[in-house]
Amino acid sequence: MRINRILLSLSVLVCLFLAMTAGAQASRTWVSGVGNDANPCSRTAPCKTFAGAFSKTAVCGEIDALDPGGYGAVTITKSITINGEGTLASILNSGGVNGVVINITASDVCNTVILRKISINGVPSAGVFGLNGIRDVSTIAHSLHIEHVDIQHQGRGLDIATNANPVRVYMKDVDIRHTTAHGIDIHPTAGQQVILSLHNLRSRQSAGDGLRLQNNAKGTVTDSQIEQNNANGVNIFGSSIAMKFVSTDMSNNGAAGLVNASGANTFIDGCSFSGNGAGGINNTGSTMHGFGNNSFGNNTGGDVIGPAVVTDPHP
Repeated sequence: MRINRILLSLSVLVCLFLAMTAGAQASRTWVSGVGNDANPCSRTAPCKTFAGAFSKTAVCGEIDALDPGGYGAVTITKSITINGEGTLASILNSGGVNGVVINITASDVCNTVILRKISINGVPSAGVFGLNGIRDVSTIAHSLHIEHVDIQHQGRGLDIATNANPVRVYMKDVDIRHTTAHGIDIHPTAGQQVILSLHNLRSRQSAGDGLRLQNNAKGTVTDSQIEQNNANGVNIFGSSIAMKFVSTDMSNNGAAGLVNASGANTFIDGCSFSGNGAGGINNTGSTMHGFGNNSFGNNTGGDVIGPAVVTDPHP
């Protein structure tokens, strides 16, 4: 009996040790091109992929890249920062897969995802490009920060298909190029809201729209270039949308620089529209306001189609 009790005690201790080991997560983990996902992801024993480090990183923690490398696609299910600053941290997602999927289904203490200094390249494999550079399908209200990120060769550079209210998207110094669907596609579930703060964004060379907004979205785009897309620069494809564009160039797009769907509200301040199929299109029931400081010219189908821009008094 005594031996049995000793064996039982040892078994309990082993189970507790394993549970504690499995549950131990670091606030900061590391990846390296010569790392191994079997490692603890410490600085001296780094992991090899973002996915390998993710499970070993605590909620609200950070994954940092030690050296240049391709760190693989990753699915994010909790608050985290992935930081490639100081080196070349890249994700190759060729062959019709997503580079980064954000799927937060349970609230945590931060409800924030930060992606910084990463290159996401869907270079074609057997002629198939990446599906989406970054795709957010979360069902919990959260914030997504995308900073100093390059995205190329994708179906969509950024795809926001969330079912939560609100989802806040912040972009700073982001370059999206060569997409086969749209550069940025914002289409939350009906009734849910996405709030955008986009600064120094470049969305170019898309087979579709540079920026496409559907359903319930609002926000600002400042100091940005949405140019040389085959369809529209900005396509507001829903009625419950209020957007402000400041010092932004929407030029040389195959269709229109800016399309306002019926019921949409936009404000333009110091923006340029030239070389498009049409400068701006105001569909019936939509409104475009400005301070009279916007530039329209050389748009082959006309500068503004539909109701004219309403000139507001400058504050």
